Amino acid sequence: MTNSDLLSKLLKGKAPADFSAYDLGSKAYFRSSRDQHLEAAVLFEAAARRAQQEFDQGVAQKLNESGIRINQALNSWARAGFNYYRAGQKAQALELLTRCVHADWLGAGLNHDLNTVAMCWAYLVREQSMLGRKAFEAAFREAERRSEAICVGFPWSHPTRKELASLARGFGNEELAREIVAPLRTSKPMKRELKSWLKAFDASASAIGLTGSP
Repeated sequence: MTNSDLLSKLLKGKAPADFSAYDLGSKAYFRSSRDQHLEAAVLFEAAARRAQQEFDQGVAQKLNESGIRINQALNSWARAGFNYYRAGQKAQALELLTRCVHADWLGAGLNHDLNTVAMCWAYLVREQSMLGRKAFEAAFREAERRSEAICVGFPWSHPTRKELASLARGFGNEELAREIVAPLRTSKPMKRELKSWLKAFDASASAIGLTGSP
């Protein structure tokens, strides 16, 4: 079954134009929450295209606080990428995620959604890590630099910091690993789970003879 056939099945034969971008996005979130990632991806793609149509036709009139009309298409494109990746369709996912990190989110009025850009970068950095240490480090620094340019920290989430710190350590780059972890040490309030993770992270460094103050 092609993705087009799957979308038609999910919409019960109706055209995406018969739904609003919001309705298509809601269907996509429902599928994603149930780990039906391919279904979610094709629905998010449809939502992205519909959101662009609504924006171009002047249907989407909501403004952000700077008076910029909001175009939600990028949010749906990014989530299509996340779900294609989880569904194992990596080529499609990486194409979408690469387009998203180079898109103008501020110009689309999405200043409150810039964390999504950092999430896209996390997938791309993770993928580059499969090519070895140099590719991982180069991708990490590019993600960090481009995220900072739009005033977003990278990595954005605690789980991603933990994951990328572990990857850096696995590649033998303890300096980068500690750099990635550093913001976690100043988290307030610090949850018990994070305290335990940091303790284990430091203990593992000692166990394998890595030096450097935590």
